[in-house]
Amino acid sequence: MPTKLLITILILGLLNQRASAQYEINDNCSQAWEALLDLRINTAKEIVEREIGENPDNYYAYYLDQNCDAFELMISTTSEGYEAFKDNYENRREIMDDMDVDSPYYLACESEMQLQMGIFNIIYGDLFTGLRRAYSAYNKTYKNIERYPDFQPNRKLDGMFNMSISNLPPFVSWAAALFGVSGSAETSLLILKNYFKFYAKTPGLKQEAALYIILAHKLNKDPFGAYSFIKSLDSSYFAFNLLKYFYANVAYRSGKNEEALKIFSSFNPEELEIKFNPYNYLFGKIMLRKLDSTAIKYFKKYLTITQEKDYLKEMHYQLALAYLINGNKNAFIKHKQNACELGDNITERDREAMYDCNLDYLPDVNLVKAKLLLDGGYLINASKWLENFRSTQNDKGSNSPYNLEYYLLKGRCEYIVGNNEQAILEFNKVIADGENEDYYFASEAAMYLGFIYEKTDSEKALLYFKKACNLYESDYYEYIDEISKKRITSLGN
Repeated sequence: MPTKLLITILILGLLNQRASAQYEINDNCSQAWEALLDLRINTAKEIVEREIGENPDNYYAYYLDQNCDAFELMISTTSEGYEAFKDNYENRREIMDDMDVDSPYYLACESEMQLQMGIFNIIYGDLFTGLRRAYSAYNKTYKNIERYPDFQPNRKLDGMFNMSISNLPPFVSWAAALFGVSGSAETSLLILKNYFKFYAKTPGLKQEAALYIILAHKLNKDPFGAYSFIKSLDSSYFAFNLLKYFYANVAYRSGKNEEALKIFSSFNPEELEIKFNPYNYLFGKIMLRKLDSTAIKYFKKYLTITQEKDYLKEMHYQLALAYLINGNKNAFIKHKQNACELGDNITERDREAMYDCNLDYLPDVNLVKAKLLLDGGYLINASKWLENFRSTQNDKGSNSPYNLEYYLLKGRCEYIVGNNEQAILEFNKVIADGENEDYYFASEAAMYLGFIYEKTDSEKALLYFKKACNLYESDYYEYIDEISKKRITSLGN
């Protein structure tokens, strides 16, 4: 065969290969998304494998294949899984790179895959590589939006970047300034809700879009916003196990512990195609808020299964509290020490545990029980334990941490039932006696006063939110400072 003819045939072959490249969300892809969101990960992988076998030029299937791996690694975090994820990421990008680059899906899929890789880099300790990948994904997302402004799949990462950047944790908050990026929580929710409306009739993608709105609210420390959105959804969304799990999580975070327990009554981890340790994590915390000793079993099971460093501090401190309220002070001290020494402090829950385990006093059992019950929505029982504390209290000093926490919890009880006048008195006691003490109580009391006044006196609310920030120290619970700052911005606007 003449050389020129051979070259022509090869060129035509390459052109034909590129021409047949596609990003098609067909029935196989929709079914894979549904299986994935139902935590039937093996089934999802089988469907994706079938799609790749039937249509190897459907590059959307390779993107979806990585999502299967990402879900699996996020649920069952292991160093071996991480190494396999990195290899698979590189292999898929070799297949997808430079193929059908004119498709609006090209950069949309590449940026999300790169962001996932960057997140896992950060989780596994390669902070700078992860941040560089995340920044590259950010740039590609907005490059694609510039090219294809009406292409809806762009909006998923647009919404999540806006929310994530506006809620960066302290250990990476410097990166936003370094890379010159910014985000808006309000813009994020608007974008993601429009994205959800666009896919409202697309199986698989509509459930994924709903999940992203829930995650955005959680990132924004707004469980009540997430709960309100969840209650607006058709019950069919919660036939999917991952959405059901997040429904229970949001109910728990919103102080609706019994509702969370009811949701979990139809969640059977034994029926899943993956060992789902988050079930033990959340179910243990739900039972702890009921003061139920079975919480110990779930926390211990979680710690036996987990191979990751994240949430070790939180779980050991939660286990410590479970032992404390069941009268085992030695086990409390042991797991409190474990919380101080084990794991990382990357997650906010672990940083909260670090504050708790470094307290310079032994928590009072009555106050611990009252706080757990109050957080779970058990107001009457919480009030009983507060009364019990008051009747048996030995430390009468007005600025003692026990007194400060007592008045803070009393104020929260009054606030919940709408007795704002009494709540204001209780919160002001906390501030008057505790603003010079190295505890979070006065800062949180000021935040609650801001909540009360923002409905009637925006100027006074602004003063109290600013006071919450001024009283805040870097090792306190971060939600106090972050929520107060958001309220200051909102009132300023």
